[in-house]
Amino acid sequence: MNPAQAKERIEKLKNEILKLNYDVFVLDKTSVSESVRDALKRELIELETAFPEFISADSPTQRVGSVLSGKFNKVKHKNAKWSLSDVFSPEELKDWEERVLKTVGPAEFVTELKLDGLNITVWYEKGHLVKALTRGDGEMGEEVTHTARTIKNIPLRLFEDVDLEVSGEVFIPKKSFEKTNKALEEKGEEPFMNPRNSAAGTVRQLDPAVAAERDLKMYFYSLGQHNLDDFPKNHSEVLERLKKLGLPVNPHFELHPSAEASLKYLQKWEKKRDSLPYEIDGVVFKVNNLRQQAELGYTAKSPRWAVAYKFPAEQSTTVIEDISIQIGRTGAATPVAHLKPVQVAGSTVSRATLHNEDEIARKNVCIGDTVIIQKAGDVIPEVVQVIENLRPKDAKPFVFPKHCPVCSSDLIRAEGEAAHRCPNLNCPARKQESYIHFISRNGMDVDTLGEKVVQQLIDLGLVQDLADFFLLTKETLLQLPLFKDKKAQNILDSLEKRKKVEMARFLFALGIRHLGEQGAKLLVDYLHNQDDEENPTPRTILNVMKKTTLDDLQSVGGVGEVIARSVLDWMKESAHQELLEKFHKVGLKLTWPEAKKKIDGIAGKTFVITGTLPLPRPEIKDLLEKAGGKVSGSVSKKTDYLIAGEEAGSKLDQAKKLGVAVLGEEDLNKLLT
Repeated sequence: MNPAQAKERIEKLKNEILKLNYDVFVLDKTSVSESVRDALKRELIELETAFPEFISADSPTQRVGSVLSGKFNKVKHKNAKWSLSDVFSPEELKDWEERVLKTVGPAEFVTELKLDGLNITVWYEKGHLVKALTRGDGEMGEEVTHTARTIKNIPLRLFEDVDLEVSGEVFIPKKSFEKTNKALEEKGEEPFMNPRNSAAGTVRQLDPAVAAERDLKMYFYSLGQHNLDDFPKNHSEVLERLKKLGLPVNPHFELHPSAEASLKYLQKWEKKRDSLPYEIDGVVFKVNNLRQQAELGYTAKSPRWAVAYKFPAEQSTTVIEDISIQIGRTGAATPVAHLKPVQVAGSTVSRATLHNEDEIARKNVCIGDTVIIQKAGDVIPEVVQVIENLRPKDAKPFVFPKHCPVCSSDLIRAEGEAAHRCPNLNCPARKQESYIHFISRNGMDVDTLGEKVVQQLIDLGLVQDLADFFLLTKETLLQLPLFKDKKAQNILDSLEKRKKVEMARFLFALGIRHLGEQGAKLLVDYLHNQDDEENPTPRTILNVMKKTTLDDLQSVGGVGEVIARSVLDWMKESAHQELLEKFHKVGLKLTWPEAKKKIDGIAGKTFVITGTLPLPRPEIKDLLEKAGGKVSGSVSKKTDYLIAGEEAGSKLDQAKKLGVAVLGEEDLNKLLT
């Protein structure tokens, strides 16, 4: 066989294997046996061995690449990734549906099984797989292309030469999970606690050969950036379109006239979940119409157009051996039940939250009680109820303390709140939790400082506030038990690197109550609009916030009254103002998000976006804001432009009434270029 013949045969084999894999992994059917597919693959391997110049990245033989030498690269997502809000009862689902209908009117809903795995996003360019990322923090993900390529039902090449970003869930089938754990145990290694951990751990393997052995699977369910000509108008159409491209989609999705009507779907799969070859932990409800999704938009953390209905968590019974009060970084005094250790949802539980004083009274909890516990949302253990018939004679009622168990300050309970709080900003427990939060991975990410070291620094009085971390010296650190020169230097090097940090990360690390990671990013956008200083510092934050009102913060999309009040209250504290000033003096430098490139015709203008457009609304908003524009949620006399896509609704009518200029896709592209 000459090279030309080999090249032609290789292409035909690749195309045939691609088609057969599509039949098996997407359509769940096959016209040939697995041995036939294996024979074709063997022939392809033989030809590629003889003619290596014709090996391409999209060949089925090239799923396993080389071992990574170190940590994963962090890559910015093309579109922000959101986590779903959870509901746990038909009543909560109904409340969500009512909020949806109040905003967009009549709506259809798609239901999908909620797979218990790891969310990843895959990029295709001209139909070829080029990159795969974990969800990460929603904005930056870890690149796991090397392991994603080993997942057999992820196509290395699509049926069309298109560019797209598509997300879904990687999971491990139950039988494969059992096989993986058995192999680990035979090697004397620790088995995975559950399939979710197995999938997540396998995707993040440095060696793709290990991932290839574990039979991961993936189902896609979300379309991001793309250049498809036939843009779907509904989510159900998105799923069908993904299938036509060759991407596997879970077949058990359904379309319903209302969320309430789809409860039968939920009930059916709650009963049948054990019959599935993979784990599910609930059902996802989504508004079907993409225009309505865009109109509903997002909160700081989650889309308003979708929720995850979580199945009742696996429950178990155990005995409460004691109850203690735990003081968190915001001062919240949380009663914690110390339990006789028990297995729940794949892990050993020895402590569970009792939430607050009212919950203890409502559930009539005593020390010594036998209780039902579960993992709330399959994550945080909680006491569900007491089995009062099993209460022993020596059971002791728990009396909620009046004073902080750590600093003895009077615990206070603000009107309208369920939690008691320790008001002492210098409470050792509050300080410890806030310090640990500050240096944590999602905070300042000082990976060389662990909880034990932080506790030692506090105990010896070597850090009095968060800024003191940056005043540590080698001589100071060498006072700590078992510390030697290298360990001390590693900590100092890590802290020095963190003297220049993204402002959003710094704000989140401060531990301001109610201010999460997404809220911190929104606050940074506001600060940047108020002060475009080239080299911001903590003093920049202080200067802007002194002039900021509640209305100013509430005008920021995604920042509600609770977050706004909490931020302002934190900033008004003289101790916090002194802390920001101290951070400035120790040399902490902050960075803005990617610099805005102001464009004439956009800078200083106010835009409103409506209808279905080729790019997702958050991405258009980001482009306009980076060009110096402002994006509002409603049309008013102050609106300069309405960007209207297909099926534009009432906002278009309002714009016409007010004489607001209306831009289409082509007009927007001209403005941005």
